Order: sequence, then structure tokens, then C-alpha cells
Amino acid sequence: MKKVSIMNIKGGVAKTTSTANLGACLSQQGYKVLLIDLDAQSNLSKLFKTYSMEDLAVSNVLLDKNLDIHNVIKRTDFENIDIMPANINLTFAEKSILIDNTRSQQNRLAKALSKLNDEYDYCLIDCPPSLNMITVNALCASDEVFVPIKIDKFALDGLEYLLDSIEEIKEEFNPNLNFKGCFITMDSATTVNKLIKQKLKNLLGDKIFNTTIKQNVKVVESTFEECPVVFSSKKARASINYKDLCNEVF
Repeated sequence: MKKVSIMNIKGGVAKTTSTANLGACLSQQGYKVLLIDLDAQSNLSKLFKTYSMEDLAVSNVLLDKNLDIHNVIKRTDFENIDIMPANINLTFAEKSILIDNTRSQQNRLAKALSKLNDEYDYCLIDCPPSLNMITVNALCASDEVFVPIKIDKFALDGLEYLLDSIEEIKEEFNPNLNFKGCFITMDSATTVNKLIKQKLKNLLGDKIFNTTIKQNVKVVESTFEECPVVFSSKKARASINYKDLCNEVF
């Protein structure tokens, strides 16, 4: 099972949308996909209609080493896609992890996922917009990291810090971690976009993916339909972009 974290310490860059739609693209190719919602806002869980305050969630996996991870995973309405949902309890899980010195703090998710015995082909992890212990668990459990970037005035802010942090976690905890690259979301053909794209190319070299996700109202509409856009509007520009990105990076 290849495990991929989709992360950026900035919010509003389409991490959740990208996790959902890349997972959907992989499922269409016949791959068995596990999505993990590691953001306390739980938007990925809500998109797939699996949000619940009563049921077990990913916070339980991080806090209870004896929990059977299969009891947390939920089926979705879509073939080949399962999800490990989140809820607001994830907000409090980090503090509990940090004060628990009876076992490792960084590799709890990795240990839990190791119990799945390759029941999935891909695991895509939707990370929170911060570099906290929850995110560190995602990176320690991952083989690769993708970073979505929305081009605006602050697009480059914090990017070098983020990349340095990924490298530090690779050196300290997960030598198999590979920063795969960045991709641009909500792209449009403006002068500012072209300028920032060139700066990103200068900074990242071949670590910037060729495929960009174009600005498309169908993406917003798909969230109200509680369905990835590649399913709800197959011919939409963003759907085609996500399929192209999937073929480029996987």
C-alpha cells in the first residue's frame, strides 16, 4: 500500500478537494483506496457523508494502540473507496498524545496502518493546515508527500519552511519519506499566476508538477452534492485536470 500525505501549512489550498479527487481517480482505475481525514474540520469526512460524533474516528486510532483499525474504517458510497473519518475530537487528541510519554508520539498512525496487511493499493492522507503532532504522524506514516499550492500574494510564504520540515522528519523519523512535489490548484491564466509559477519553477525545479488544477465552479458545486467532482461532473475542466495529475504522479 502506497501512503501519500497531501499537505500544506496554509489553509484554503484545496488539500481536501485534491485528496478526494485523486482518490476518486485511482478508484476509477480499479485501485482500492483508503482515505484518511486528519483535519479536525472533518471536511473530507463530511464530503463522503461519514462524519459522526458517536462513531469511532481517527483520533481513537491515535490514542488507543489496542484498537482494531478495521472498526474505524467506513465504506463510502463509491466503489473502491473507504475512509477513516475524523471529528472534532481530533482537536483534543494532539494534547493527549503530547502528554503521553508511555509510547512513541510520532509513529502511532504508521503502526496502526501496518495492521492493514496491504488491503488497499493506495492510502491518501488529508493533513491539517499546520505542522503539529497530527501532521508529523501523517508524514511518519507516508511514503510520499504532495503539496498543493494556491497562487496568491502569499503563495510562497512558509513554503521553504515546510520543505525543510519535511526533510527534518525524513532524517529523524522516516527515511523512506519522499517529497514528490507541488501542484498548483485554482489556476487561472493571469499575469500574477504566470509570475508566481516561474518563481515556483525556479525554487522547486522538477519538483513542481506539470499538471495544474484550473479554477472551476464545478468543484464548489460538487461539495454541495457531497461527491468528488470527477464523479459528479466527469467532463468538467477540473475533473480532466485531476485525471491528468493522477496519471502524472502515480
